[in-house]
Amino acid sequence: MTSESKPTTNPPIEAISQQSRFHTETLDTAVAEIDLKGVTISIGQRELVADTRLKLKEGIRYALIGRNGTGKSTLLKAISDKLIPGIGASIRILLVSQVEDTSYALLDEDKDATVLQHVVHGDRQRTDAMKEFDALTHAVESLSINETQRIVSEVRLERLIKELTEARKTATRTSGARGKRAREEEIKAEARVKEAEEALAQGVVDLDVGGVAAEMLTDVSTTLELMDASTTEPRAATILTGLGFTQAMIDSPFLSLSGGWRSRCALATSLLVQSDILMLDEPSNFLDLDATLWLERYLNNQYRTLVLTSHDQVFLNNCVQETITLRDKKLKYFEGTPRAFELDERKRRKAATKAQEALDKKKEHIESTIQKAKSSARQTGDDNRLRMAKTRQKKLDERWGAETSAKGTRFKLNRDMNGYFLTNRAVLLIDEGEAPVKVTIDNPENLRTAGNLVHLDNVSFLYPGATQPIFEGVTLTVEQGGRCAFVGANGHGKSTVVKLILGELKPSKGTVLRHPTMEIGYFSQHSVEELSREIKQTVLSYFIQQREGQGRKTTEGEARRTLASLGLTGHTVSDTPISALSGGQKVRLAFALIIHNPPSLLLLDEVTTHVDAPTIQAIAVALRTFTGGIILVTHDRWFSRVVCEGFSLSSAGAFGESGDDPSDETSSSSDDDKLDNKKPGQTFYVGNGKVKLLERGMEQYVEIVERKMKKRERIAAQMPQMKGQT
Repeated sequence: MTSESKPTTNPPIEAISQQSRFHTETLDTAVAEIDLKGVTISIGQRELVADTRLKLKEGIRYALIGRNGTGKSTLLKAISDKLIPGIGASIRILLVSQVEDTSYALLDEDKDATVLQHVVHGDRQRTDAMKEFDALTHAVESLSINETQRIVSEVRLERLIKELTEARKTATRTSGARGKRAREEEIKAEARVKEAEEALAQGVVDLDVGGVAAEMLTDVSTTLELMDASTTEPRAATILTGLGFTQAMIDSPFLSLSGGWRSRCALATSLLVQSDILMLDEPSNFLDLDATLWLERYLNNQYRTLVLTSHDQVFLNNCVQETITLRDKKLKYFEGTPRAFELDERKRRKAATKAQEALDKKKEHIESTIQKAKSSARQTGDDNRLRMAKTRQKKLDERWGAETSAKGTRFKLNRDMNGYFLTNRAVLLIDEGEAPVKVTIDNPENLRTAGNLVHLDNVSFLYPGATQPIFEGVTLTVEQGGRCAFVGANGHGKSTVVKLILGELKPSKGTVLRHPTMEIGYFSQHSVEELSREIKQTVLSYFIQQREGQGRKTTEGEARRTLASLGLTGHTVSDTPISALSGGQKVRLAFALIIHNPPSLLLLDEVTTHVDAPTIQAIAVALRTFTGGIILVTHDRWFSRVVCEGFSLSSAGAFGESGDDPSDETSSSSDDDKLDNKKPGQTFYVGNGKVKLLERGMEQYVEIVERKMKKRERIAAQMPQMKGQT
């Protein structure tokens, strides 16, 4: 985002848009909006967006939704890199990608930087301005006119080099007449850089260099004041604390952080840096519920344009004002949340279906009366009745269709159908939407012997060298076919519980009993990261190879069947390299590997990360009917309520609602009924050295997190007063 990343082997993104002469004359205005027509974006030979409108209004928070693999991340990348002609050069755009490479090469000054320093240095504009301020301050205070001239010349040269870099980017992105003008500007910028380099090398002294240095210092000071540079570090510390960093972590070296915490640093930097448009691609991927709720509040107080994608539908609907849907290579806009969009789309589809049924019934009746009139006219020889029947048939053939306009008023031909049409009435169009996602999970064979799948009896665990146990006195049971969820802040012991269940760790005290004949299907939260290292292998070859590595030979047909049950079919399976898959498709591949032979116990650690909302719902429905045991480690409020606690899809608060919407006719009500006889699972809170059963499940956990946030806010509010008293 704010630092250079490693080059990738993916094909370049190509983008075009329709531009008028008027638009090109206003590209450098201060308007922080984007409104482009005829936008087409492709990557390699694949067209992701075709001839659509891209519109981002200033100060609006947008949700960008669409199926995995439709090109949401590519669209955001094209916008952030200003690859689409027509995006103003002065618009400041930041992007935090869901596949951000946190192992990028650091700048020299960041090698030994603390987490706080790394985030502050991420504001390159402030960092560069501070360097100029220090250099120009030294130039003004210097007693040597030659030293002052050297510093002023160096600052000028650095500024001109930045201008040349931007000119080259513009020249690379444009073509035709605009490209010619951009190339001319690039040549001029190269000449200015060459002239500045020669002046620096010759050391020619300007008689008024002292005044020039003072004027440049004043300009830089004004820039720093506008950026509120003096409060950057306190603001950065506040953001890091909100995202879950302790003071010890804030003061620790950045290089000591794991990949997930480095991703939080990238998010913190984007929130700190001033920008006109901030785009966050799956920002909640590495956040626990504490940090997610804090981020919700923070984003709702932002006054810049926001574009968010997220698998966490509660988070998304709590943050945004409008929705952009990427479907069928087109962008569609809706004034409301994704939940409101879904309900509106469903209501429109239902109304259109009813209207079509009414029209069909009416048409059938009219055709019947026409046939009766014709038959009667022929029998009686009544020519008038026969002409009347033919007139009605002509009206039926030419004027049949919608009886209301798009605005809901009575249809009028001269008002509602201007131009050339093949019929005199508009045809009722029923938007069927996208085909529902189908996920199939076969049930495991019943275990031959009775007994619980997992039982922890008075378990405590202490890491070597630690003085305090992660938790102690833990007793819990997962029955055959039972449900269990572990929630809590990151780093408080959830992964330790998982490793104890898997047998990767041994308890310091107590016992962990596992059913002797059961198999565990484990989905790791790092599955996508591990698959991202695979570059050339296809999905099919990787799947078969992994199965053979487990000592289980799998035929191509069997592999395709399992992959197809999770929506991976056709060329995606046989031809597409894993590196080209979206995050959601990689999740499906990793999930397919553990369900190919259905295990008696599924242990799913953040399985909803990177996955789109329809797929999450489909996985939830499939898991509800799964007869094996399920253990979840998740921060997804809706997913835990549906899979573990037995809520219906509509009443689980998936979209930030506390109860059923009377107008929400969920198509999966039959799937909800299948869980009526299943015992609800248990939710355990892992933290403060304990594993505590939450009687009210996820609802109770949200209340715990909100109380902690309010307590932190009260302490933060009291700190200035305490400092004033001392």
